[in-house]
Amino acid sequence: MTDTTNPQLHVPFGVGAVVSDAFSIFFKKIHIVILLGFIPALIDVILNTYSLDTSFETAPGSDFDWGSFTVTLIAVMLISLVAAAVTTAMVIQLAYDTKLGRSARIGQYFSAALSNLPAIAVLSIVTAIVILGGMIFIIIPGLWLYAVFSVVVPAIVIEGAGFGAMRRSANLTKEYRWPIIGALLLVFLCVTLVSLVLGFVFALLGGNPIEGALSPTPGPWLLFEAALNAIAYGWTSVAIALIFARLKEIKEGVSVSDLADVFK
Repeated sequence: MTDTTNPQLHVPFGVGAVVSDAFSIFFKKIHIVILLGFIPALIDVILNTYSLDTSFETAPGSDFDWGSFTVTLIAVMLISLVAAAVTTAMVIQLAYDTKLGRSARIGQYFSAALSNLPAIAVLSIVTAIVILGGMIFIIIPGLWLYAVFSVVVPAIVIEGAGFGAMRRSANLTKEYRWPIIGALLLVFLCVTLVSLVLGFVFALLGGNPIEGALSPTPGPWLLFEAALNAIAYGWTSVAIALIFARLKEIKEGVSVSDLADVFK
């Protein structure tokens, strides 16, 4: 009797290997990861601090302007999404070069992200809205949708999928969405733990998060917060790069070197 079962369905995703590689690559190149993500993260932090803080300011006797606050909040959230996506677009390329033992090519990373910026910006916003819609009803559908669209940015930057990247991500992640959720949750827990430890150490050394959060200028706390955000963006981006590479390997037999060679 002939076995007609699709063998791809039996290939394990390897959550442990993906998370371990993400951990290794991130700490091996942490200085470059922070460099790539710092400017987008700093813009994000300043806009969040300054825009939202000033939107709370009202003249004596006047009512709070909820309309203005809502518009400002949405604008800041959209900019934050794009900042994170741009960081991902750069860091995924760094992750492949690091895994292959190659030198960083920061100029090429930036160029590839910039040339794909329209698709990256639009689709990062669209996917965030879809995921948020899933989160509003029940958290589980939101997590599942996050897994469905988790490799949108690599599909744009590595494959040139453009505005078809959402469909491409959905196809690639099919049958592996729960392992992807597991991998991303583990990375999120690692990021959270590292951020808490670093924040505690910074406070002990004399940093004042309360004063820093209320200042619109890039003082020590704002710079530190931007660095923390760059770490969070970067670490997650490395994981997404490795998830994309693993899916390509399982489903299409494509190696990491093939993915990295796109930018030669």
